[in-house]
Amino acid sequence: MSFPSSSISRLLPDLVLLIVAIIWGGSYLATQELAAASSAAAVMCARFVPAAILLISVNLARRKVRLRDSALPGILLGTLRTATIAMETIGVTLTSATNAGLIIALSILLTPILESALTKRRLPLPLIGSILLALTGISLLVGGQDFSGINLGDGLMLLAAATRALLGVSEALFTVGRKADVLSLTTLEIVVGAVIFAAWGGNSLLEHVPNFSVSNWFTLAYLCLGCTIFAFLGQLWATKHTSASRAGMLLGTEPGWALLVGVFLAGDRIGALGYMGAAVLLAATWWGARAEQRWRGAGLAAIMCVCKVAFDQ
Repeated sequence: MSFPSSSISRLLPDLVLLIVAIIWGGSYLATQELAAASSAAAVMCARFVPAAILLISVNLARRKVRLRDSALPGILLGTLRTATIAMETIGVTLTSATNAGLIIALSILLTPILESALTKRRLPLPLIGSILLALTGISLLVGGQDFSGINLGDGLMLLAAATRALLGVSEALFTVGRKADVLSLTTLEIVVGAVIFAAWGGNSLLEHVPNFSVSNWFTLAYLCLGCTIFAFLGQLWATKHTSASRAGMLLGTEPGWALLVGVFLAGDRIGALGYMGAAVLLAATWWGARAEQRWRGAGLAAIMCVCKVAFDQ
């Protein structure tokens, strides 16, 4: 059985976003383990500095370096990305992975709300319903995990959910319908984070690196290559070919994958309620993707108009 190339091209951004969500789902456990062997600041430095060096080298090897053309949007996106990663990394060390997963999932709700405000288009009822259903699924997933009271870590994760939603909308604004160079934008995003995190956690990283185990090095490679380089490139490329709301919905499955990682790698138990929540989350994602596609198809002209007015004057 063969699939038309047009169908594959439509499905590819969704597949990439889903893979990114799976990879990020494992980042909670990986970050906690590596931070326990060093510090949160060291983890962020270790993720971003090697990634920045690698991507700068790739850009310099290109025939036409476009970093200068992407400077302003790259710096703006990098600032949002850095703030989000910093709050997520510190937050997950101050609260439980369960709390972190539930709170960060609020970005599912915030992303289409922000995009709707930007384009001045009312969200359709099916999309609103799918968002609420997704949040219900996430609540069921963590329902048996004893959600604790709000603490500093929870507050940081809440702020991270807001900046993640703003980042998703900003990425769509800079890329959808525009000749944006995804590699240059991603490189500048990571360079901004690398500079900040090197100044913040460089000394801590150098202090702890000699004591890293083989497992720590594998975890570091996963966070740097998978959760940073591939995930950031994949998210930006997929958002360029879809929309912030659709990307937010698919990336919103991340907490479910985080719990699955906990079940299979950390021995966590989620019970029947948790599996019910996983099924609800998958159904909500499918429903939301269809609803968002219809909404986006009807209002693409509005988004293009906003982009042109905001950046072409």
